[in-house]
Amino acid sequence: MKAAFIISSFLISTTACSAEIVGQGRNVFDGDTFDMTSSNRIVKVRICGIDAPESGQPGSKEAWAKLSNLVHQKTVNCVQVNSAPGTVCDGRSMATNRDRIVAQCFVNGQDIATELVKSGAACDWPKFSGGYYQRVSGPQVCVRN
Repeated sequence: MKAAFIISSFLISTTACSAEIVGQGRNVFDGDTFDMTSSNRIVKVRICGIDAPESGQPGSKEAWAKLSNLVHQKTVNCVQVNSAPGTVCDGRSMATNRDRIVAQCFVNGQDIATELVKSGAACDWPKFSGGYYQRVSGPQVCVRN
């Protein structure tokens, strides 16, 4: 257990120095968390500013499938919260959370969170996004916030 903590702390601390992380999308854990391979290491990412159902909750399979379609085996570019060049969550969110970096992520220039909210797979989380995803995605019915 202690070794796992040390390894995950090392991954987060080495990742936190990098404002932008580019890698290959790998495993999707739920509708807002995935990991990617970057520079021969695995980086676990929590997408900032949105909330998606956790595994086992209603809508979780759909959210998982949508995020999988967006990132799996694709080049993903993530900007960690509170790092240059900046994210919609800066000043509202921590840069790390539960052994994950918190980031705004893109595939082919497309904001992953925007796509998740537009599809209904996730909800804007104004506490962290400042309402950004609701503004760019239109009205939504969400009860998870």
